[in-house]
Amino acid sequence: MIENYKLKVFRVVADMLNYRRAADELHLTQPAVTAQIRSLEESLGIALFDRIGRDTSLTPAGVTLLEYVRKIEAITNDAIAALAPFGGQEGAELSIGASHTVAVYLLPKLLPILLREWPKLRIHIVGGSTTEILQALTSHQIGVALIEAPAHRPDLKIEAFGEDELALIVRPDHRWTKKQVVRAAELVQEPILLREVGSGMRQFVEEYLERNGVLRQQLRTCIDINSTEGIISGVEAGLGIGFAPCLAIEKALKLGSVKAIHLDNGPIRRQLSIALLNGPDPRGPVGQLLELLREHDVAKRHISAMSHASDGPRTVIVMGTAQTEERQGAIS
Repeated sequence: MIENYKLKVFRVVADMLNYRRAADELHLTQPAVTAQIRSLEESLGIALFDRIGRDTSLTPAGVTLLEYVRKIEAITNDAIAALAPFGGQEGAELSIGASHTVAVYLLPKLLPILLREWPKLRIHIVGGSTTEILQALTSHQIGVALIEAPAHRPDLKIEAFGEDELALIVRPDHRWTKKQVVRAAELVQEPILLREVGSGMRQFVEEYLERNGVLRQQLRTCIDINSTEGIISGVEAGLGIGFAPCLAIEKALKLGSVKAIHLDNGPIRRQLSIALLNGPDPRGPVGQLLELLREHDVAKRHISAMSHASDGPRTVIVMGTAQTEERQGAIS
């Protein structure tokens, strides 16, 4: 009989394809991990990994077993959730796939609420692009996906739970802070910091510009940065103007290190969505996380941050809606 713990060790090694890192994750010694894998292979009578020098890869049998192990773990988590009303929380795990903005700026506000209900819950957050996260969902590596881009997948249940906006940000001493609105054509006048080519955030910005008659070739993109934090820091340092999610600039607005400027024919909105495998609605931690995403009102937090920005149009993010208060000058 295959022991459940051996399957867990197998799954961690299969995910990392590195025995040392798997040992660190499992809080075991590397020889102990090797012994568990060897015992599992002997009980099955088949090799699960190919080891050539320092490289480790799954055999075809290992790939097949990994698929079933992920399904077993998903069913186990469902069983633990079903037993929660009877006091059974021990061993409960929740794996969330989330795009960068959701993982860094939204989940930290919601997870403490979830952990009050599930104090023994162990949470794993996997980051990546929308494509990578949906692939992790369909391969049972995660139980729920939270994405920032539209996805049309008939094999998945996809539900919008809110919107975020990409704000144009500048230094507080920039000449545009005195303008009521900036036209897309004016953006070619300034060095602009954007996410890397191929990123979803950059695609949203370029689509907005093209709708307003500006081609990407006209932009003075002196620096491409593969993180939102890098763009905010670059704007603060005076490297240029930039675009960043409203969810990400709350602290910078409070500190007054950047200002957000109203765009003509804007704002640039992104839909935030939940993706699940087809089937019954999830229960337990996943179900409660979905309720928090659908119901949590972050408007007050954004209003607090925005009160520190200069007068101007003000965007308030609410899960499920985006409301705009008109003043003069900046979106804060």
